[in-house]
Amino acid sequence: MDTATGIYEFKIDAFTPDSLPMARLAEYLTELSKLLGHQEHVHFRKLKKGSAVLQAAVEYPERPKVAARLSMVRKNEAPDEAIEALQELNRMLQADNAVGYLKQPGAGIILEFPGRKTPISETVAVVEQGELDGQVIRIGGKDSTIPVWLRSPDRTIYRCTATESIAKELIKHYLGEVLRVSGIGKWRRTQDEGWTLESFQIKGWQDLSPIELGETIATLRAVEGSNWNQTEDPLAEWKKVRGDQ
Repeated sequence: MDTATGIYEFKIDAFTPDSLPMARLAEYLTELSKLLGHQEHVHFRKLKKGSAVLQAAVEYPERPKVAARLSMVRKNEAPDEAIEALQELNRMLQADNAVGYLKQPGAGIILEFPGRKTPISETVAVVEQGELDGQVIRIGGKDSTIPVWLRSPDRTIYRCTATESIAKELIKHYLGEVLRVSGIGKWRRTQDEGWTLESFQIKGWQDLSPIELGETIATLRAVEGSNWNQTEDPLAEWKKVRGDQ
């Protein structure tokens, strides 16, 4: 990505500079600022003619960092604030019956926002208590609730949040053993009848340590007719069943 100019343009095809309300412009600029990040070094430059095009300029030292952040957004690996801003910008475009894109002049389109073309589906959202198993792979942030990312044995990434006190406990297990966290999750059913996790607030956790697994396996072996008595390495078999190896 060419970062030489440091100029980014966000297009909203349903508006012109004369028809875009000032309050709505402010809302778009707020989310665009969150998407680009490095807010002290990113400035609103102008609103271009034609379809409403919001032009932002990045100060020279921060240009590679903003470019790297947008690259992470495309891969869905960016900080939560950037991903949430991406989604909110698309929701705003959808509400305004618009489509849009973010581009750098001379370097092409970086991100596309389908807006009004976003498929409308009869999705169902469910908020309920639940559990997730995963390895802590990212933790920390400046918000009142701390972002905590878990990676499940099947490599699924769960973007969760936790209180500061729980985050302090979980950071001790960064890149350690698989943990089981419990809390309140928001799940949404997709068009293909699958479920995606939109948010998960961690309320507690437990360590799935070999000692605890050993106690569980001992209980299973005590069950009459259980095949666990014939297993030479029950711990390895348990991990295999759980997908840990």
